[in-house]
Amino acid sequence: MDTEAEQAVAARFGIRSIPTLVLFKGGREVARQSGALPASQLKGWIAQHL
Repeated sequence: MDTEAEQAVAARFGIRSIPTLVLFKGGREVARQSGALPASQLKGWIAQHL
């Protein structure tokens, strides 16, 4: 999302840096990653938390 256009949402989720990845499962946050990841690491991060 555009954190400049959606500042209230960014504040609600505590997003302080870009990029920030937040993984939700069942409507609840289960993992958070700040900073870019190569595709292979991103896939591993997602698999680890699902």
